[in-house]
Amino acid sequence: MYKYHRSLPLPPYTSVVGMFGAAIGKDMATAQEIFKSLKLKVGIAGSYAGGCNDTWRVLTTKNPENDVVERQILFKPIYHILFCGDESPIRFCERAFSYPVYPLSLGRPDDIANVIVHDISECEPENLQILSNTVVIGVPSAQADESLFDIDKPINTGPCTLLYRLPVHFLFENGFAYERTADEFRDFTFIGNHPITLKEQVKGFKIEINSLAGELETLNIPILEI
Repeated sequence: MYKYHRSLPLPPYTSVVGMFGAAIGKDMATAQEIFKSLKLKVGIAGSYAGGCNDTWRVLTTKNPENDVVERQILFKPIYHILFCGDESPIRFCERAFSYPVYPLSLGRPDDIANVIVHDISECEPENLQILSNTVVIGVPSAQADESLFDIDKPINTGPCTLLYRLPVHFLFENGFAYERTADEFRDFTFIGNHPITLKEQVKGFKIEINSLAGELETLNIPILEI
């Protein structure tokens, strides 16, 4: 049997919660409840340099046949994850990600993440309308961009806008952290490289960072209201 495992362009909400669990030394079942009790909200943005497909042959004891799995690998991804909440939980996250108990992974155990913790800022969410390389909850309406249809000057839009219905909470069988069933879902829209102007504004933050080219860059990162 042939299976294709596509990678999301950005880590989903549950991956961020899983990284939080690794940072504090807890399994996913415990981490998601702690994360919820702290009333933390997240915002996710970023991009990657390229990608390829990696072919695996999986041997199982239940099936005498060999399953062929082709996984999409993202090359040199750089993600920006912000946590929003009261000061005490944010300080807790700062300590946890600065000195994680377990290695932080973006998915599989060998997808180790190198984390840089930035300063804590006190600010209020603002209205965002132009977004790129980020993710929002739901299916927002966007204004038509004529540059996408300019055949004389075609542009490279990079990863397209993708819509996924993804889990945001799991039930665990008999307390075992790996036997889980998703019991709550949300729709997420992943926005690619080409900036999109939303018809209705969303709440989020404007974050200034230094790009790989050494230039100051402003990121519009919407808040995921889970």
